[in-house]
This record gives sequence, structure tokens and C-alpha cells, in this order.
Amino acid sequence: MLSKLDISGIFVRRNAIITNNHFVYAKKADGWYHGTDYVNKDAIYPYVDDVSILCREIASHFVNRGIDVVIGPTVGAVSLAQWTTHWLNNLPHARNRQALEVLAVCADEENVLEERELCPEIPQVCPKKPPIMIEFSATEKVAIETVAYFGYLVIKKIKYFEKIAVRRIIKRGYDKHVQGKRCLIVEDIINSGATVAKTREAVLRAGGEVVGVGCLCNRSGGKVTANTLCVPELFSLLDVNMEMFKEENCPVCQEKGRGSVRLDLGKGKDFLVRLGLKPEDK
Repeated sequence: MLSKLDISGIFVRRNAIITNNHFVYAKKADGWYHGTDYVNKDAIYPYVDDVSILCREIASHFVNRGIDVVIGPTVGAVSLAQWTTHWLNNLPHARNRQALEVLAVCADEENVLEERELCPEIPQVCPKKPPIMIEFSATEKVAIETVAYFGYLVIKKIKYFEKIAVRRIIKRGYDKHVQGKRCLIVEDIINSGATVAKTREAVLRAGGEVVGVGCLCNRSGGKVTANTLCVPELFSLLDVNMEMFKEENCPVCQEKGRGSVRLDLGKGKDFLVRLGLKPEDK
């Protein structure tokens, strides 16, 4: 097995760990956060041999645990599921090299929708009055019910669906491979653990059992654990603690200015848009 130094060497060699810069991280439940460091998982994925080596380490840790299925949330972790499964089936000391092979599947994103209804007040008809603007955010189909009113066709009711959340789901027919099976979830970078938690819920809804989580890097600084994820075990190849600051209190913004955020990594472009700026204006 590789040492922690060997594993971190792969991340460093592929420039997957960036320090002393200015990044905007993905939004958390309590708001946006900034920081000076970043783990770029996409810097590793093009190097297939490195991905294979890292997944072999995850497989070696969970080998002979009776795992039936490896599940990776889309998109990046799909290749992790494939490689981890390959090694679970092919490690020399794996008892899984038998009639029942380990399978690899993925967990897709799915919007959680809630039906909404608008009933605009029918205005007094006056040709000189400007039209009334109705704004709403809809997902998928919109049903508009109209009524004749003094010779005019006006909107009586609008029914639509609004996205209120995003969950993970086992589909594509993969749910039949998960039902009643012992499942290992694999992930690249764990920040808040939200993606892993949603994947766990998807496995349970499909009738599977989660026996553990393996990840390339847990960058939560110990905040995300097996207990917080409600899984028997969390195994990470690399553990890092990258300090984060609430957006309104970011010391990097105060020192270098808001325009110093990286636009090629993280959510820097979204940050500038929220400030009313275009990326080219930064």
C-alpha cells in the first residue's frame, strides 16, 4: 500500500492542490465561503494511471468486505467506481475473484419539484394601462388557464413546478443491481459531505446497504466523519484542513480585493455576477 506521502505526491505532481490564492467555494447551507486553498480533482482525472493507483488503494482497504456494488455520484466519481471495482475484482488477495463479481454503477442528480399556483388579479380593462408583468421561476411544463373578460383573454391561473432541492437517484436500471446488495460509495473530494449523504439516501431508497465510503480527499478538516454521514466507515486517502471564511468576512477580499478571485476554479464567476460584475470587468 502507498504511504500518505506517496498519495500526496500524486496530488502535488498533478497540481491538484493549490495554495495561497483566492477561491470561492460551492455554496453551503449557511451561505457562500471563500478561502486561499483548493483541491482540484479535475487535475487528476486525465491521468488514468494515477486514478487507477489511487482506486487500488481504496479497493485494498475495502477488499474482502463482501462488497457487491461500488457506486460513484455523477460525474467525476463514475470513473472512480469503475477503477475501484476493477481492483476489487482483480487484487491477488481478493476473495471476490469468484462467480459473483463486483459491479460498478452511478448515482444521478434529480431535481426535487414542488407544484406552485399563481392566480393573478384580473385587472380593470383599460387600453391605456401597460400590461402587467408576472415573474416566476419554473421547471418543466407550465399550465396557463385563461378566461374571457370583457372581450379580452386574460390569465386566470398559472400552475407550474419549481425546483426546491436536488437529490441523488439510482436509475438507468442500476437499481436492480443495488437492491439487497452491500454497497461501497466512492467520491473524489469531500467538502461538506452533502453529495455522499444524498448518494447514501439513494442507495437506501433502492434497497441497498451502505457498508462504507471511500474518497480521494477529505478536505473538511475532520468535520465530515462516518458519524456525520451515517455510514459504518469513512476512508480517505488524503485528509486536509483548508480554512474557509464566510464571504462577507473574507480576509483575502479585504486584502487583495474582490476581483482577485480565481475564475477558472471554484465559483469565482458566480461571485462576480452576484456583485453585478462581468468576469472581464474584474
